[in-house]
Amino acid sequence: MGRRAVHWAMWAFSRLAPHSQREALLGDLAEEYAMRATALSPSAACRWYLRQVCASVPPLLWSRLAQPGWIVTTAVALCAYIAVGFVELIVNWAIAGASGSSAAGYNPLGMYLTFPLVVLIGYVTAGLRRRAEIVLVAMMLLSVTAMTLWGHESLPAWYRIAYFLVGPAATLTGSSLRSRLLALGRS
Repeated sequence: MGRRAVHWAMWAFSRLAPHSQREALLGDLAEEYAMRATALSPSAACRWYLRQVCASVPPLLWSRLAQPGWIVTTAVALCAYIAVGFVELIVNWAIAGASGSSAAGYNPLGMYLTFPLVVLIGYVTAGLRRRAEIVLVAMMLLSVTAMTLWGHESLPAWYRIAYFLVGPAATLTGSSLRSRLLALGRS
């Protein structure tokens, strides 16, 4: 689990880090991680690495938002966030209608159906405005955190955990898919 967590944290960090500083920042983190893994333990080094990445996210996001054009980027992300909410509403409505229930249940099918649509939203968002998908992921994580901390609805633990992972993963998958397709088109 340790190496896999470091790999995913490195990938997420590389998506947030400014392009001009990305290689140096990742190199410094990798070098320090390797030294800590040798001196301490791989699990201690993994915890350190994850703490460093998590502590870096707010300043990296702020530096992105402080750049010119952040209002347009945020507006694109907000529209995408509304689109994601609309997709979830329609999918949950369709599942409730198909099951004959008037209440939205916590059905994994809803996430399976929503995931590819959110991938598409992430793909389009990345195409409309560079880095708007990162702002969209931040909006998702902030809203899920707020709902988890201050919501009064009793939700199953798997549902809460899945909401932390599914939306951001789908958005970043769509963005990554767009980047790879563009790279293939250039070669």
